[in-house]
Amino acid sequence: MSTPTLLRPAVPWFGVTVFLAITFGAIWAAGAAVWLGGGDVQGDAAAPILMLAMYTPTLGALLTALMSGELRRPGDLLRRTGVRSSRPFPRVAGYTVAGLLLAPLLAVAALGVSSAAGGFVFHDPLPYGSLAGVLASQLLIFPLGMVLTFGEEFGWSYLLPKLLPLGLWRGLLISGVVWGVFHAPFTLQGYHYPGMPGGLAVLAFTVASVLLGALLGWLRLAAGSIWPAVVAHGAANLIASALPAVLGKPTSAAFHTSLSGWPGWVVMAAALAVLIVTGQFRKLTV
Repeated sequence: MSTPTLLRPAVPWFGVTVFLAITFGAIWAAGAAVWLGGGDVQGDAAAPILMLAMYTPTLGALLTALMSGELRRPGDLLRRTGVRSSRPFPRVAGYTVAGLLLAPLLAVAALGVSSAAGGFVFHDPLPYGSLAGVLASQLLIFPLGMVLTFGEEFGWSYLLPKLLPLGLWRGLLISGVVWGVFHAPFTLQGYHYPGMPGGLAVLAFTVASVLLGALLGWLRLAAGSIWPAVVAHGAANLIASALPAVLGKPTSAAFHTSLSGWPGWVVMAAALAVLIVTGQFRKLTV
């Protein structure tokens, strides 16, 4: 499998290390703030901290760019991170629409897998009115969701091109692991997997992050733009996460009905397999 056109001939390890140190230092500070505030990561008091924490990768990227001199050429930085794209607008728009649809479709497929395994029961009949209402309400707040997911995606879009000299798949794997472990300060406090032992929760979310991160990375590189990944990330957070509660109910706590659970791993792995078999990853350039 061919690798994409690279921005640099070698990985700038010093810059990558600085980025990770700043980003992880900031996210652990946010996690400590939640813990000191009572440790209720699902509570209303933690929500502002979690929202601010989504911008810690942007903080890491901007401070690293300042130290490396990249901020002296902001136009180049915006192009390298995909905020500005040289690709035709219809191409970017098409992948952005794909990003909007990707996570909800994967979420429904994951519920199907969970249902087949006996872990989820769909409502019969399906509540189409309630579903339309939930989708409308989530789309109404979607612009705010994009503002928040941009905070993460700018940082990951800064990191990924720096890792691509290692090869496309190594770059996607490392960035996915970084994304998953990045959430550890909150996952260890019960976020995403309440009741699961902390270490196992971090491992489970990292698996999900590697799979979803590879799909978001494909969108980012195929479009030559950050915006499809921002939209897809927002759709995963807002739309996909809202579907299980309106479409049915789980029959066992052992079955996770979100994309971060094992049914989500299955459908995301299947989606990646389809992209690989159809040669979509061979076409990627930066």
